[in-house]
Amino acid sequence: MRVLKFGKSLKSGEECGCGFKHDRTLDLVLLGPISEALGMLEDLRLKPPYAVFYDETTYRVAGRFVKEKLAAKGVLTSSPTFQEAERGLAEARGARTVIGVGGGTVIDLAKYAAYRLEADFISIPTAPSHDGMVSPVVSLFKEGRRKSILARSPRLAIIDLRILGSAPRQLLISGYGDILAKIISIKDWQLGRDERGEQYCKTAESLVISSLEELIASLRKPSPQEETFETLVKALINSGAAMMVVGTSRPASGSEHLISHYLDMNLKERLPHGIQCALGTLLMAAYHELRNPNWWKDERYRLNALRGYFREVGLPTSLREAGVPIGVMVDAVVEAWRIRPKRYTILHKFKPDRSEALKLLRISGLA
Repeated sequence: MRVLKFGKSLKSGEECGCGFKHDRTLDLVLLGPISEALGMLEDLRLKPPYAVFYDETTYRVAGRFVKEKLAAKGVLTSSPTFQEAERGLAEARGARTVIGVGGGTVIDLAKYAAYRLEADFISIPTAPSHDGMVSPVVSLFKEGRRKSILARSPRLAIIDLRILGSAPRQLLISGYGDILAKIISIKDWQLGRDERGEQYCKTAESLVISSLEELIASLRKPSPQEETFETLVKALINSGAAMMVVGTSRPASGSEHLISHYLDMNLKERLPHGIQCALGTLLMAAYHELRNPNWWKDERYRLNALRGYFREVGLPTSLREAGVPIGVMVDAVVEAWRIRPKRYTILHKFKPDRSEALKLLRISGLA
């Protein structure tokens, strides 16, 4: 069992001097078998009664084992909505510790319940599909629109690499997309800092950029697949921790995520979150290279390199490959800034029209 320490090993807000309070709720990440990690809960003061959230798939993967091992109350979930979150909350009442066993939806539903119950939260992800596994953000649907709220990060995350490594390939690819998207989100945040006077945190920036650098380095050398996979998982954890530190998704979610949110609401069949973000990443990389003098000078972070990383991990590099209609993506580029009008990004600065959106599709290679 390997232990990654967070909590007080992270700088405090005073030490950083950024103006954010620095939430350090996440104490530990345990990398190893779930069975071994569960035996440590009492020593970590994560006490019963327990409530375990899962869906039909993750019940078979690990949820049943966790439920039976801890004699916990089981909460079966089905849909990524706030209505479902309220139902799960009602079922989990009385729990001192809430555990989420699953992908993004299950983790967010459990996170919501733990926050509302003022209970401790343990995250046990079953897929490396995005960075919500330790973040404080809950992202669910309300009346057909995706809405994000701030809850609280887990005190503990249990990462069983054997289970994550057996997840469907599309979910693994999604995880790569969500991390490579940080190339955009950091620059959008810097845009807000430089042009709107937004608070900015070097500690959160360091968590994101160091993870991004490690992942890119692993993709640029002939290394064992297992090593690259573990680097991805650690990057997802660090990205979530960056959001925890500042209490906002700002370090990890920029214009590329707004594109994804628009696709969530307008595609007949949604793609995994990180794959949608990846499409937005290529578009917004093209836009920043055209219009932002503060864009990355390092060739490793520019559009041509991004397309190479996409091919390396299996991310789509064209709308045809992704199955996304050109018209929907044009609308996304034009309209996505309206989803979060106060989150300043390159889309908010320039508010592209349809002609410019089509130009970005060509430059990015998506169309």
